[in-house]
Amino acid sequence: MNETVYAVIPTYEPPNSFIDYVKELLCSGVTRIFVINDGSGEKYNRVYNQIDKIEGVTLLTYENNHGKGYALKFAYEHIKNNYPAPFVIVTADCDGQHLVKDVLSVSKTASNNRNCLVLGVRDFNDKNVPNRSKFGNVSTRWLFRLLYGMKVTDTQTGLRAFSSELLDKSLDINGNRFEYEMNVLISFYKQDVPFIEVEIDTVYDKKSDDVDKRSHFKTISDSIKVWGVLLKNVNNYLVSVVLCLIVELSIFSVGEYYIYSQLTPQICTLFSTVTARILSSLLNYTLNYKYVFNGKDKTSVLRYYVLWFILLTLSYLFTNLFGNVLGLPILPFKILTDLSLSIFSYRAQTTWVFPHNKK
Repeated sequence: MNETVYAVIPTYEPPNSFIDYVKELLCSGVTRIFVINDGSGEKYNRVYNQIDKIEGVTLLTYENNHGKGYALKFAYEHIKNNYPAPFVIVTADCDGQHLVKDVLSVSKTASNNRNCLVLGVRDFNDKNVPNRSKFGNVSTRWLFRLLYGMKVTDTQTGLRAFSSELLDKSLDINGNRFEYEMNVLISFYKQDVPFIEVEIDTVYDKKSDDVDKRSHFKTISDSIKVWGVLLKNVNNYLVSVVLCLIVELSIFSVGEYYIYSQLTPQICTLFSTVTARILSSLLNYTLNYKYVFNGKDKTSVLRYYVLWFILLTLSYLFTNLFGNVLGLPILPFKILTDLSLSIFSYRAQTTWVFPHNKK
């Protein structure tokens, strides 16, 4: 392997088999391995003492457990300050799920695609995948695609590779625990860093209890944290939606109950909906262009109003259906309709109105 490849492996309470894994990586051509002892405690000193004696290994240790994201960035900072570019960094887990051949595969892909993030993706349809892992990945994968319009097969893979050109970007990303890896996907996506997926073997112990003992990812609590990261990054959009919804509902109510109340119910609802949507759209486009999607293309206003017309039509049809045809309270169903349409609107604005990643 001609490229300088540094393997970064965060560890917390590693198994004994990790020692042989490190030796195998070095024999396969990895230039140097950075093992981070993320506060495992004295019980695991025997494993780390043997690791530290292996030529080609740099053991980085600190006393307290800070989390996977912290460990990764701790190693990145050490590499940046002590080793000259160019090089490729590949991150792997210590639990035996990442085969040596797959580590080499993602490393080679990153070497040939220096401005890309390479993801080693697993097949979650494999019968050996524990339900806890399948649940966590499928849920976050679905949510990531819903919010950002981009399909990532394995959002939680720990086998990733990137070149030294992306090191500073990786160091600037927030997060100290498992949420860091999701933040990387979101941040790189927003910075137009392309993703490349490399299929890897799906390795899990057949005994799910052993998997639970080895893995420090807590299915429910850590998944909620990861979902929180995804939702946190749409906070500005939610604020924009709520503000514009308040403005729109206020104008709609004035039109429905006062200005147009003498007209037929269908015409009254139509005029109230159109008036409210026109006035609120001016505020909504301004907020989304400047603060939510960081718009750069002023022609986005044309796409925005095409989408606006579609949403206006759907809003009127559903509001009229609930309020005038079915005879249900019109205002609550107007709120429910517009909140539902706002989810569709987010996807459309992310991928079409204000396209962020065109690659």
